[in-house]
Amino acid sequence: MGSQFATSTDGARICYEVAGNGPAIVLLHGGGQDHHVWRKAGWTDRLAARFCVIAIDIRGNGESAKPTNPEAYSIDLLCDDILAVADAAHAQRFSLWGFSYGGNIGRYLAARCNRVECFAMIGISFGPSADDNFRGMIQQMQQRWKPIIDADRAGMLDIAQIPEKDQPAWRSGQVKVMLAWLSALLEWPPVEPTDVRCPTLWVVGTANSAAMQGIKHYEGKLDGTPVQVIVVEGLTHAEELEKVEQVLPALLKFMIRE
Repeated sequence: MGSQFATSTDGARICYEVAGNGPAIVLLHGGGQDHHVWRKAGWTDRLAARFCVIAIDIRGNGESAKPTNPEAYSIDLLCDDILAVADAAHAQRFSLWGFSYGGNIGRYLAARCNRVECFAMIGISFGPSADDNFRGMIQQMQQRWKPIIDADRAGMLDIAQIPEKDQPAWRSGQVKVMLAWLSALLEWPPVEPTDVRCPTLWVVGTANSAAMQGIKHYEGKLDGTPVQVIVVEGLTHAEELEKVEQVLPALLKFMIRE
């Protein structure tokens, strides 16, 4: 059907695409991606034969609004975005699948909203919104770009001040957007397995070392929670999305468990 748009609670336009008919599944991509990654990797066509697939451009990505202030990427607003799209697509209840950054966002909605029937979190962990390594990387980016952004806001930026290797990224217009949503992420509260309200499948590839550390941390702590774990042998973080034939069967089995 092509790109459609919903309006979120703060007026931001959120892009989404719908394919297929049946029970609704909302798909949330990784950071810096857009909703097309699901189709390119083969997820959309496989799912659309049985489901109504609603793939969203998370704000700051794709064709959705791209504010440059961190306050516009609060987890409350990001959850509102998903619900605005679900309303526009007439999905009162839906399954929610999120990869990487999308999984990070999705766990908050799964912990807050009874409209989520089940949740699949792919490639990240429970706990803090960013582990120590990721947090350190974001803080380094903030320090690296802050003088440039400050100079730009003051109308005093000389493009020659930016290292040549960084100039294409600056000219793309994405630096301020990316830093806004990454900075906001650092302020999100932790989410624990006991917080989610719906059946949840936690999917991690064994070559995703960061997420596997999370699996190890929660080993023996998931009894009595709605969370099940599936570990996929040999997959890197990128391959958790790309190797659809190795991941999708477990997700479909989880969905039809009842």
